[in-house]
Amino acid sequence: MARFKETLWDRFFNRLPESAANEAIRALKRGGSYRDVDFFTLKEAEAEVERLRKRAKLALADYRQWKTGQSVNALFDVFRSHEGRALREHARSMTALYSDARHDHRELTDLLMASIANDAPATPNKATGGNHGQQ
Repeated sequence: MARFKETLWDRFFNRLPESAANEAIRALKRGGSYRDVDFFTLKEAEAEVERLRKRAKLALADYRQWKTGQSVNALFDVFRSHEGRALREHARSMTALYSDARHDHRELTDLLMASIANDAPATPNKATGGNHGQQ
């Protein structure tokens, strides 16, 4: 079975409504060219990944706390099971958001590194004019 690599742009369109996907792509385009990602975009993505990681950890901790409390008192089983389903779904959705954000951050990092690798060499040669300071 062949596996297809989903690009960052494909993920925007697959995960978000079309208008939100277009807006996200426009926001990335404002920072530079279509393929390049600047450092500040990457830094913002990193901050968002960290924020979502913390929220996912808190959601998982809430679910674990509920699960251990579940065994202590079986008096309100119906309410607790409903609460547990809600906490479990919340933990799943936060973990999925964190995972998507990490994946996007990794993709942005790859784009930034590719744009740096494709830059012109920093040391000039005779063809590009290496006579700096000489007249």
